[in-house]
Parts: sequence; structure tokens; C-alpha cells
Amino acid sequence: MTDYYVYEQPLNEKVRSFLRLEKLFQQYSFNLKHGSDWNNRVAIDSILELLAYTTRSDIKLEVLKELERQHSRLERLSKRPQIDQTQLTAILKNITKRIGEVQAINGQFGQDIKNVELLVAISQKSSVPGSICDFDLPALKHWLTLPKDKRQKHIEKWFKPFGHLDRSVQLILDVLRHSIENTDEVAHNGFFQKALDTNQAVQLLRISIPKDSACYPEISAGKHRFSVRFMKNDDPALRPEQCQEDINFKLMMCAI
Repeated sequence: MTDYYVYEQPLNEKVRSFLRLEKLFQQYSFNLKHGSDWNNRVAIDSILELLAYTTRSDIKLEVLKELERQHSRLERLSKRPQIDQTQLTAILKNITKRIGEVQAINGQFGQDIKNVELLVAISQKSSVPGSICDFDLPALKHWLTLPKDKRQKHIEKWFKPFGHLDRSVQLILDVLRHSIENTDEVAHNGFFQKALDTNQAVQLLRISIPKDSACYPEISAGKHRFSVRFMKNDDPALRPEQCQEDINFKLMMCAI
């Protein structure tokens, strides 16, 4: 078990989108695994959020472009003698596989489930707080009375159109998170600032702090520099305050 918490800050809209998708995939997987009535509801909500998110943006094109860009960058590394060629070949093969899977998808992600009547009804009712009561949607109550295994098969079928997107986003973020410059830093009086190298395409910042730390980082980033303020908030009802002591932390700048 790690002794650190990691906080992340995307530096462009593309990575921000991938992180949002990752959260939805993790939320879906957790609730599918546990399988109670309430877990099933949250798993369905995750699928509907994925559908809404991918419908609003051309995420398919963004994923393809990023997979191809990472493949091109990693291919250049193959000429460096210090690189583990076996590991690099495996990663390139995996990226190529994901590119083929995404290219084979016709249209947008999740088109197949837009006509599932139960999901349509849940989506329509979800816009009103507290609206999905038994009397609002008896079809959902009836569905929740089905055996757990049958409900799980339905949910897995509804999620299936997003499977390739899930695997592609995880691969993109995994490659990015392992393409790091790792340094030990100190935030004097709880504040740290650093310029971004314009020749290095940093896409993601990761701040690692010990689990027993009483502070947490708030990261602000622009095109040329970023800053980290370590905040303390013992009472959530009160406004957080900046820590006044020096904070040791690990800085990971992810670029590929």
C-alpha cells in the first residue's frame, strides 16, 4: 500500500477530458462489482453520463489523434540504446491494437444504447432532483427485482459500446503517467511556483504528498508557469487557509 496521496492537474482540455472519462469508468466498474440495487443505479448513471459526454464532443477523434501521437513519439525512442526495447515494443503493439479498435467503430460511442427504453426513461427523469422514485418509474423498480446476475448482464451489455474507449483512455493515461520527470521539491510557507519549459509538452502535473500530511495542494496552471498552494482545512464548514510551514512533496511532470 502506498504511503502517499497523488493529486493531478491536467494542462490541456484533451487530458482533462480523458481524466473525466477515467473517473466515470472507475465509478461504473466499482458499482458493477458490488451489485446492490443502489450500485446498479449508480452504474446506470455512469453509463448515461458517458453517453452524454461522448455525444457532446468528438471524443473518438481526440482518442485516435492522441494514440497516434503517442505511438509516433515512442517510436522515436526506439533508437535510444538505454530504452528497454522489449517493453517499448509491447507498448507500441498495444497502442496499435487500440487504434484499430477505435477506427473500427462506426459513428459515435454508445449509439447502440440510445434506443434502450429503460435508459431513455431514466435519463429523462434524472434532470429533476429526487425524481426517480418508485412511483415515477415503476419500470425501474420492476427491473431491480430481477435476479442480480440478470441485471448485471443487462448493465454489461449497455456498457459494452464504451469498452474500447475505456481501454484506450486507460492506455493513454498510463503511458502519460509513466512519462515523467520526478523531482523532490519544497513549498516554502506552503507556496511553490515553477516555470514550464516551452520546449517540453507537459500535459499533466502530479503532486505526491505523505498520507499523514495535514495539507492538500491546490494547483493553478497557465501556459508558461504553474503554482501550488498547500491548504489546510480542519473544519469543512470554514474557508481553507494556506499552510504557513514548509511542505516537502514530489513533483511529477508528465510529458510525451
